[in-house]
Amino acid sequence: MQGWRAQVLETVRRGRRFQDSVRPDIYLYSRDYRGLPHMNTTMVVVVRFGFDPDGTQNNFVLTAYPIRRRRR
Repeated sequence: MQGWRAQVLETVRRGRRFQDSVRPDIYLYSRDYRGLPHMNTTMVVVVRFGFDPDGTQNNFVLTAYPIRRRRR
């Protein structure tokens, strides 16, 4: 997703959030965009929330990828 940093950050800020049912420290954010590569419609960003051993919160993006979601 090089070149899409602004959309990745916007997806985390304003996208729909889903918690992973197997790993509760993982959240997926999704948001629709026009003009994504290869006719994709939605950007998905996977974020891990956690704490360092010293107690400092350490959240980071694991990955971001576009998907094509069918319209209902």
